[in-house]
Amino acid sequence: MTTTKSYEILNSSWEDPTPEQPKKYPPILNLIQFLFGTFGRVFPKVAGKFAYNLFTRPMGRAKHKVSDEILETAQIFEFMYGRQILKGYEWGKGEKIILLVHGWESRGTGLRTFVPKLVHAGYRVVAFDGPAHGNSSGKQTNLPHFAGAVAAVIHHIGEVHGIIAHSFGGATTAFAMAHLDQKIAVEKLVFIAVPAKIKTVLNSAIQQLNVPPKAANAFFKIIEKKLNGVSFAETDIANIPKKVKAEDVLLVYDKTDAVVDFTSAEAIFETWDNANLLATEGHGHYRVMKNPDVVDRVCWFING
Repeated sequence: MTTTKSYEILNSSWEDPTPEQPKKYPPILNLIQFLFGTFGRVFPKVAGKFAYNLFTRPMGRAKHKVSDEILETAQIFEFMYGRQILKGYEWGKGEKIILLVHGWESRGTGLRTFVPKLVHAGYRVVAFDGPAHGNSSGKQTNLPHFAGAVAAVIHHIGEVHGIIAHSFGGATTAFAMAHLDQKIAVEKLVFIAVPAKIKTVLNSAIQQLNVPPKAANAFFKIIEKKLNGVSFAETDIANIPKKVKAEDVLLVYDKTDAVVDFTSAEAIFETWDNANLLATEGHGHYRVMKNPDVVDRVCWFING
């Protein structure tokens, strides 16, 4: 592992012609908040289970409004994960594989901006739609379940040289490597806007849904049970660097990210001895992956 750490601020003049729009929530959210605030206080266990079902069910499946050359040239494959059929995509014929892992309510091809340069550099690039996402089967998923899909696709395609993961995809990748299969090892690991603490994400969801305290406790008990013996502390990425086998790690975070606070970057950077931090500003949670300067820097890191 590398013994030197670097903190780089990316100077980029790139501006996205389609600015990031604030996330829109369905009108039914107001009704859900009302139900939690009233009936949730009377029936906390039922409300806790309802909150879990809401939190683990994506509100929609990401779709591409228009196609492009990268989408058109993808080789599509399928693989089994338990009883589910998951959809995979690949580009290039290189011996070394780079796996792309998408975030919540996204899809494998959502990270396709990295494909052309990686293929040009001689890599085989693989992406997949996680459970209940994109064109894969399923209606619900959670952290350990999605992490199992990460492990499953790696077992299907073989040893990977590097992984580029965004947001929830990074959390699931870390969980898979630290708790599901510690034989998974990579030379290059890239975390883009990955939350350092899953419980922070859960608390934010509980507050947004207006879940009362007793119902929230019931919700967290369900989550703990689903973790199969892994504590919440062990899901914190800042706490598991020794369990994740990655030679070099690059953290890419935007200081204006409204979804994952920049403190996540600082927490992981502080505890991972082999981590390098690349900070951007003004690109948010999603547009940061579209920035060609970020793409260049990530691919340069992968080529190492």
